[in-house]
Amino acid sequence: RVFHRLILTNNKLGALTSDVLSEGEFRIASLAAFLADVEGHKNESTFIFDDPISSLDQDFEEGTARRLVWASKTRQVIVFTHRLSLLASLETAADDCGLPLKVIGLTREPWGMGEPGEAPMPAQKPKKAINSLLELVEKADKILQANGRTEYDYHAKGICGDTRITLERLIENDLLSDVIQRFRRPIITKDKLHKLSKVTLEDCNFLDRLMTKYSQYEHSQPKESPVPLPAPEELREDLLKMKAWREEFEKR
Repeated sequence: RVFHRLILTNNKLGALTSDVLSEGEFRIASLAAFLADVEGHKNESTFIFDDPISSLDQDFEEGTARRLVWASKTRQVIVFTHRLSLLASLETAADDCGLPLKVIGLTREPWGMGEPGEAPMPAQKPKKAINSLLELVEKADKILQANGRTEYDYHAKGICGDTRITLERLIENDLLSDVIQRFRRPIITKDKLHKLSKVTLEDCNFLDRLMTKYSQYEHSQPKESPVPLPAPEELREDLLKMKAWREEFEKR
């Protein structure tokens, strides 16, 4: 049972909060009240939130992420969300506090809902994403040998698209040292900005060539001269080059 309620001060008309607050404001006030209530007791049970934010502006979204990470100092906190922006805010808040964060992807499979697995490719760090893509190339190679080019091309097209996404993340996370991230408002320069000085023209040319190459597979192809999808060995070679570049760049 709840033994408290929220009221509006200087409320001469006696209006209820539900009559005044917007959907987003009502949700954030409810979340704050819930956290204040349960954290007032000596209880370390797990908190589970299912998309705790909706209809909120950027300030409230980032504030909610910081509050949930702060709560995880004393208990396990599980957050379900389909919003990559919230995931980015949670990752930033956890990094600022030096707290561990584990990302798990949930997918709908033919045999059931909510099957745990890897995070979606746009949410994976470049190191993990490259390894995931190398595994997909091996599977696609087996499909090519067993079923031929037509079925292989279907899988190769997806690998090419995910490779381009991974290149974008490689530029954000590694080349630009995580100074700027999509979905993240602050530009973080502390202990990071000086790392940009190690970027060379060769680095830029290497990534630019790969970005150009894998961008062409995202566009519609002319009927007279379509761009053929790369063979497994070519995909494997490019991914291994990306992996080697990242490892060398990290050691500079």
